[in-house]
Amino acid sequence: MDGAPYLRKVDLRNYSAYKELSLALEKMFSCFTIGELNHSSNWMEYVLTYEDKDGDWMLVGDVPWE
Repeated sequence: MDGAPYLRKVDLRNYSAYKELSLALEKMFSCFTIGELNHSSNWMEYVLTYEDKDGDWMLVGDVPWE
C-alpha cells in the first residue's frame, strides 16, 4: 500500500479473499470518520466499490475473487 490515505494503491496479490481485503481496508481507513460514531455497536456501514476499466462503479464481491 502506498500513497495518501485516501488515494492508496492496494496490491490484491497480498490477499486471498474479499474478507482479507475488507479487513485491510478497514484498518487503512480507521483514522477517518464521517459524522458521529455509535459506540454501542462495533460495526460501520459501508460498501466496497471499485471503478472498472470502462468507468463503471462495481460492487466488490460481485465477481469471483479469482
